[in-house]
Amino acid sequence: MSDQQTLVNISEDPLFLNGFCDLKCDYSFYYQLSICRVHPNSGNTSLHFTYEANSNGTKQVLYNGIEYNVSGIFIYSPSLHYFDGNQAESEIQIVHQAVLGNGSPLVVCIPITSSSGSIPNNKGTRLVEDMINYAIPVINTTNRIENELNTEISSANRELTNLKNNDMIKSGSGIANVGNKIKNSFENLGRRIARRPTQSNNTSSIENQLSTLQDQLQRVENQVDHNLNQPQVLNITNYTLEYLVPGKTPFFSYTNTNDNAYYIVYGMNNAIFVDSNVIQNLQSVVSPYYTNSTYNDTIVSPNITASIYPLFLNQTGATNLLTTNLSDEIYIDCQPTGSSNEQTNVTTSTTSSTTLQKSSTLFFIYVVFFLFVLFLIYMIFSYITHPDKKNFSIGSIKNPFT
Repeated sequence: MSDQQTLVNISEDPLFLNGFCDLKCDYSFYYQLSICRVHPNSGNTSLHFTYEANSNGTKQVLYNGIEYNVSGIFIYSPSLHYFDGNQAESEIQIVHQAVLGNGSPLVVCIPITSSSGSIPNNKGTRLVEDMINYAIPVINTTNRIENELNTEISSANRELTNLKNNDMIKSGSGIANVGNKIKNSFENLGRRIARRPTQSNNTSSIENQLSTLQDQLQRVENQVDHNLNQPQVLNITNYTLEYLVPGKTPFFSYTNTNDNAYYIVYGMNNAIFVDSNVIQNLQSVVSPYYTNSTYNDTIVSPNITASIYPLFLNQTGATNLLTTNLSDEIYIDCQPTGSSNEQTNVTTSTTSSTTLQKSSTLFFIYVVFFLFVLFLIYMIFSYITHPDKKNFSIGSIKNPFT
């Protein structure tokens, strides 16, 4: 990618920030434990990990009233965002897809930075370090095997091509020689290919055998590619995004109109710290996604900020869904003041109606209690003012309304 790419600069500087979106970008999550798998053919521009759906069937994210589940996790180096004018050493992006398919993708981004000194001993740091350190040997091994097999496959194809133009095709002995070479290269898989053909002087029959051999070789190549591309399980315990995504912490939000996706980006004050050696190992297998990038820091006009997409700040931060039933929530459209003209789904819990019912009950109790106290005071007053206290009774109390 030789063309210079203009990336989003994450900053609270008014030059880049359009406003606030506490209602417009409402983000809640609940990520359960998952098995960690890495795509072994990743490692060109990112490490690609998988994440399973919640085992109890609950959705993992609620964003502006839309339910999402994780579809993939990617680690890049350097970051795909600028942070106050500088790229971070790495960035993790958690991609979500809408459950019902009626919403744009949601991408949650967290910068990763290194430290040569002491780093925080927290679960997020340990998890990211394990993900990178465990994935790299898998990727290196896969790349080595793939290169070796591709070399052998190319060699076998060349042998087959040469054989078709060779006089030995008349005896059929050349086919067996090629088959034996494939056998030595592919071991068990090659044994199927290397079956010695029946000796024949029938050129047409031998050519058919060559075609069969070519088809078998192609099937082996396809099977090898399929097996090498299968996600590999990493021995990582406590693999959960709950350790990575900050809760109740301000985050930035924007909509990328090019790929029609919502982005949530945490600033450098929420970056995940890892050891500097981990970043070096990451960069040994991951190349920059953009080899030439910058960010827009030029004001076009007094009314247009330098951000390529309108950038907003959520000051409240994300909340945790826990195991609440998402269907018990009500969504209403509102237009946040000072943010944008887009309609926004805002989550209102049904507990508000319960609270209203409780308030009505309390009000009724207060009224009854007040009337009782009033009646008690009137009885005491009537007793004090009664001329014959010995014969005082409730029946002798004068009705105040007559």
